Amino acid sequence: MKFTLSWLRDHIDFIDCKDDVITISETLTSLGLEVEEIFDPSERLKGFKVGCIVEYFKHPNADKLSVCKVDIGNETMEVVCGASNAKEGLLTIYAPIGSIIPKSKMIIQKTKIRDIVSYGMLCSGDELNINNENEGIIEIKKAKAGDKASNVLGDLDPIIEIAITPNRPDCLGVFGIARDLAAKGLGELKVTKINTFKSHSESIPVYTKSTKNNNFCNIFAGRLIEGIENKESPDWLKNRLEKIGLRSINAVVDITNFLTYDRGRPLHAYNSDLISKNIGARLAKAGEKIKALDGKEYILNEETCVIADDEKTLGIGGIIGGEEFGSELETKNIFLESAYFDPIHIARTGRKLNINSDARYRFERGTDPNFVLEGLDIATKMILDICGGKASKTSVATYEDFKNKKINFDIK
Repeated sequence: MKFTLSWLRDHIDFIDCKDDVITISETLTSLGLEVEEIFDPSERLKGFKVGCIVEYFKHPNADKLSVCKVDIGNETMEVVCGASNAKEGLLTIYAPIGSIIPKSKMIIQKTKIRDIVSYGMLCSGDELNINNENEGIIEIKKAKAGDKASNVLGDLDPIIEIAITPNRPDCLGVFGIARDLAAKGLGELKVTKINTFKSHSESIPVYTKSTKNNNFCNIFAGRLIEGIENKESPDWLKNRLEKIGLRSINAVVDITNFLTYDRGRPLHAYNSDLISKNIGARLAKAGEKIKALDGKEYILNEETCVIADDEKTLGIGGIIGGEEFGSELETKNIFLESAYFDPIHIARTGRKLNINSDARYRFERGTDPNFVLEGLDIATKMILDICGGKASKTSVATYEDFKNKKINFDIK
């Protein structure tokens, strides 16, 4: 489970001097949430500088390479570069000889490339583990040659990775981690108030066909959101996901991925124009097939929970959606699904089909059934704020109600 320090701060007000990465790391480990790695970009960028390309020409012996004269403040270095956006006057990040590239762990050495000696390297955001941009070298807007890279690169947010044992599914969301740290005394947990929004219509009817003998989906809920303008996600959302290694796809998909990591609440958004009448959870028919979002076709059996309408299968419940029914940029109307799936059922299906997904990882360990509707509301509000549109009332089908247990605890 990866998260950034700024993401954690969204959910906890730290007490003074208890928000440094070392204190947080030691506290997490003491709670049984073992810290596997801390990636602090500013630490990894020691020695990296801002370089200004003062001269640029094509490599005489290689069509796809160029030779750059790079001013790094106190001297000018010659660097062989393969980036398509290299040009005179460009400010970028220069990695000197002896430095280590954060992503590849490659040690920069003086290297002869097609008879031209290269003294260092010009870096992309992907190589520095800052973002997923790998099409060209970083372009710096405001800086001067020789400035420290850590002083000019924005959003150098430390990334913490922890190991999650099977008994701690509550910490498969950043909120759950913040709750533990607050309980340990590092700060005060922030309680998010969900802003209300108007419901404009009835949603698509939903169902769950769980039974006492085969209880695979206790709660199936969702709502229709119509007239959206799906688009590229705002920078804050893209950065959140890309920092922990997820690829930004579009606003609707990114919001569902954000809730998966922020609250441990997987959701799925279907193109509602492709849904026929009712939608819900049932068991597949023997030999039923579906082409999933990973591009593979799966043959299902009678023990597999699927999400389906009155005519066709739309996804494999709690694991992966169908390729044809997801939310694309041109999608205008969506059905946003939130459900509670039985952990044992999800684990068995995931192993049989050999599908690994963030949703499966959480559902097979156990999600909070009391957060199904609240998670749906949070995601709905985000979609309305970013993409516009009108939301319907929530449709809910339940097989079994979950009740909180009261435990007598002697504080002595």
